[in-house]
Amino acid sequence: MIETYLLEQLAAFAKFGTLLEAANKLYVSQPALSRSMKKLERIIGVELFTRAKNRIALNDNGKLAAIFAQKILDKHTEMINAVREFDRKSRTISVGSCAPVPLEQIRSLLERNFSDMAISSELNGGKTLLRDFQNDAFQLVVLNEKPEDETLWVKKIGSEKLFISLPPGHPLAKSAGIYLRELNGLSVLIYSKIGFWYDLCIEKAPRTHFLLQNDSAVFEELARGSEFPSFTTDIFIDAGLARKNRVKVPILDAEASANYYLVCKKKDLPRFEEFLNSLEKVNWNWRNLIGGFYFTGSD
Repeated sequence: MIETYLLEQLAAFAKFGTLLEAANKLYVSQPALSRSMKKLERIIGVELFTRAKNRIALNDNGKLAAIFAQKILDKHTEMINAVREFDRKSRTISVGSCAPVPLEQIRSLLERNFSDMAISSELNGGKTLLRDFQNDAFQLVVLNEKPEDETLWVKKIGSEKLFISLPPGHPLAKSAGIYLRELNGLSVLIYSKIGFWYDLCIEKAPRTHFLLQNDSAVFEELARGSEFPSFTTDIFIDAGLARKNRVKVPILDAEASANYYLVCKKKDLPRFEEFLNSLEKVNWNWRNLIGGFYFTGSD
């Protein structure tokens, strides 16, 4: 059995070319490195170096051995990282969501059902969410489109509809409903961390002057104190969190009415069985679980 440190030293010698340089990089003495290379030759049973006065170099055997040494070291590192990642995942549940409201609900339920686990959550616009889920970045995801895949367990968990919040005197305030394209040319306040809603607004109203805010505190202050139009949803309106002195006009684009689907891989169902069974008892109106100003500041 060849000890790992010998492979590391051989790979270092191949990379740096001299005993002195390799010894410096490895923080060992040059004589100690020389002894290690002789030991490696004895273990393998062939000469790996050509030696001359004040000079040592890898021969063809040594060059081949160094290639294999690096491959073994790479596999060694891969094994360590894979085992550590497996251990992390066994103690962590990762959930991704296309929108903030269902993410808040699902995270709350997971924390209740898995009190001994760390819950990791990520808000994602949705374009890469399913791909990342399929690549095991998440164990659970909330999507706004129902995936058609026989290997997945899917459950509808609620819906949400987008509105534009306008000052009473705004030209669009008397509309029964508007399409996002009708916002083109207007200045509209928007918070960036609203998942797929943000992408939808940017895509459907590309010529709108969006006043983008990344800081929630700044967004809240502007939403409360300015007369700029901003977005809200039926959930925030029904919960009394949307601004009272505003007219809320529904967005008519088909994509502005979203259904949410919780998705789990069928192979993972045994792990989440109790949690998924508890979903049958959940009232998916989310009215009591909203804690952030995701769309518009309240009065």
